[in-house]
Amino acid sequence: MTKLSSRDEALRIIETFDALPTKRKVEIFRDLSPEAREELLEVASRPWEIVRQISEEEIYFTIKSVGRDKMPALIAMTTGEQLRHLIDMDSWTKDFFDPAAASQWLKIITSIGEEKVLQFLETADPELNVMILNGLIRVSVRDPDIDHLEELDQFPTFTLDNIFFIEFNGLIPEELVKTFLSAIYKWNPEYYYTLVQQMVAGVDPRTEEMALKWRRARLADKGFPDFDEALEIYSFVPREAISLADRESWQLHSDDDPRTQEVLIYPLVALNDDNLFKKSLDRVMDPDERQRLLVQLAHLANKVMVADVKDPGSIGDLKNSIKKVSGYINICLEEIGRANIEKAIEAVESNHMEMLFRRGFSLVAELQRLALKFVKQLPGGVENSGHPLGFIIKGLLQKRPVFTSVSTDGPKSREFESMSDLKLIKGMINKKVFEENWELL
Repeated sequence: MTKLSSRDEALRIIETFDALPTKRKVEIFRDLSPEAREELLEVASRPWEIVRQISEEEIYFTIKSVGRDKMPALIAMTTGEQLRHLIDMDSWTKDFFDPAAASQWLKIITSIGEEKVLQFLETADPELNVMILNGLIRVSVRDPDIDHLEELDQFPTFTLDNIFFIEFNGLIPEELVKTFLSAIYKWNPEYYYTLVQQMVAGVDPRTEEMALKWRRARLADKGFPDFDEALEIYSFVPREAISLADRESWQLHSDDDPRTQEVLIYPLVALNDDNLFKKSLDRVMDPDERQRLLVQLAHLANKVMVADVKDPGSIGDLKNSIKKVSGYINICLEEIGRANIEKAIEAVESNHMEMLFRRGFSLVAELQRLALKFVKQLPGGVENSGHPLGFIIKGLLQKRPVFTSVSTDGPKSREFESMSDLKLIKGMINKKVFEENWELL
């Protein structure tokens, strides 16, 4: 009886959910864990209506958090743009194409069905398809001047036209590659011939260059600029550059991506619940304003990954970059109003996230200069600063400074998170305090 009641209750919950307007369904989906999102899509009616409202970045974060092999339902419902973004992010390691990762995506797409294969073909760059297939098959072509029967023994057995013969390398199941090739041939024979002819001759190095060019162009729209542009996030910003002006007047000059209709919530996952920045975001009630800020936060984290030479396709690097952005913005907000939440909210709504980040980093850069001055005045340099100060200064003076704490387990480094980190180091490198403490050692 208990099992029956539980089943009936589950059915009632599902029916209630299905009766909700799409906007409310999306809100519920947004607040679920990645694992629960997959389960919801498996039982909801018309689940694709929810998926279409989710940003490409959010889809990627959800799938990478759980594992692509564990989320077939979600992948099956992705739009062409969402699918392309998944492959853009996951088939390259930095700027180098990863044939093994790309082939696994081909395996998933083909396993879903022909409709998904056609969606992929219509979305993917031809250069990408050539590189994927080049890692899966070898193509031989029949000589038209030689009797076909005499050549049969020399060629692989699979062919779609008795002209081009395909040999498989076994990276993914042979039947799936055959299905993919057959779908291309049936969809557009000329396109099929264009692909296999390139493989017979040998893939031109310019093919990968073009595929990378298209990928970079698309990722630039997601906040992944080129390296030189990304480095601008580490340029100095003075205190007076941070405005507490009226938010609405500032928004008139905003050049942010207006895609507020798409759900983007993953940046909140990595934020510290206790810091002033997270508390400020939690107090922003307007959904469009909140979404605008989250888009800025996501794009800023992407810039940090480029500037710090991290892998855009790594979920770990993404989370760490979001935490770094959060820490520096939090430092800026604490400088403005200490623990004053109202001032913090005003600053968040009145300034671009990048300006807040740069001001937070500028405060750390100023601390770096103080540390350098301290070390120059110290006989023997940083090596003579003692324990644990030596480890702390070395972390601070790195090109990308980190906060180092020292315990019985040894030194551990992390990103700067609050003004208390800066105050602690500033107190330790005070010459008078240092000399007094040194005499006590």
